[in-house]
Amino acid sequence: MTAPSPRQLTAAFSRLSEASAAALLATSHGIAAAHIERLATERDDSFCVDTERGSLVAKFAHPLDDPRSLLDQVTVLETLWHDHADLPVQRVLPGLDGELVHRVIDDAGQARSVRVLSYLDGELLGARTRSLADLHALGSFHARFASAVASIGDADPTLTGSETAWNLTQFELYAPRADDLADGPLRNDVLRVLDGARRTVLPRLDTLPAVLAHNDLHGDNVLVSAEPFAVTGVLDFGDMTRTPRVADLAVAASYARGRAPSTVEPWGAAKAYVAGFAAVQPLTDDERALLPELVLLRLAQRGILNSAIAAANPAAADYASRNLSAIARDLRELSASIPSTIGAPA
Repeated sequence: MTAPSPRQLTAAFSRLSEASAAALLATSHGIAAAHIERLATERDDSFCVDTERGSLVAKFAHPLDDPRSLLDQVTVLETLWHDHADLPVQRVLPGLDGELVHRVIDDAGQARSVRVLSYLDGELLGARTRSLADLHALGSFHARFASAVASIGDADPTLTGSETAWNLTQFELYAPRADDLADGPLRNDVLRVLDGARRTVLPRLDTLPAVLAHNDLHGDNVLVSAEPFAVTGVLDFGDMTRTPRVADLAVAASYARGRAPSTVEPWGAAKAYVAGFAAVQPLTDDERALLPELVLLRLAQRGILNSAIAAANPAAADYASRNLSAIARDLRELSASIPSTIGAPA
């Protein structure tokens, strides 16, 4: 029998048109949009808005998104913007009433939370192949960024982020959907990874402390400059959650192979990324041993949830399923030769 969907990810909703978004922004923020264009997303309505004073980004959250988790995101963004100038993030712009998160009612009668963010320049990390040196540098940036986010999360009051199926520790929210995968070989690979994770990985992961983490540093959420390579922006805190730091690192490392030249051996890109992270935040023996299986678990999780979102939301199907073939390839090739550890001291 089909398991229940992770409803916060797969529940359908009425999409907001560009014209409706512009009208709501005029009311909430006094923004006069010269041009507004939808951005591709899985489960919210996001727009690039051109104004007389420059470009902005407007994000209308899914109707089921928890307003508390959105406030946590705003708190982290504002603290990073004010206190960590070396960690570039978007500024949250207040509305006419001074609030940073607004509740509005859209044309379909849905209650939506809207945030308006500054526009950051840069090239998407995933726009081109990156060298192993670039991935090492990105891993080092991730370590500094992760440390700052964790520190903000542990301040008073403590921030929890989102209870999301994209958290590797929330096994029960994504694993039951594996049987629904239409791709037979991918389904078999995913089920094998899930079985191993259930028996040997998750019990060890649960013994590690959880910290607040971005939990989604991939090629579409990181902006960079190419020459010299540097991070110019971190985007989309929608999956921010409390999770062990090694899980947050594994999430990012699972995307590394897709950024590296095809001539690099399958685990080479992840090793370069983790080495950069470990140069700033040294890893424990337990974390190094968990990393390979957690990288595979993230790939399995992506296959499950991206397929579920695509099946539930036809409007988002192309975007949600765009990487499924790459996920299947990476899962197959990385599984063929799994290192015992990643990030071991030189």
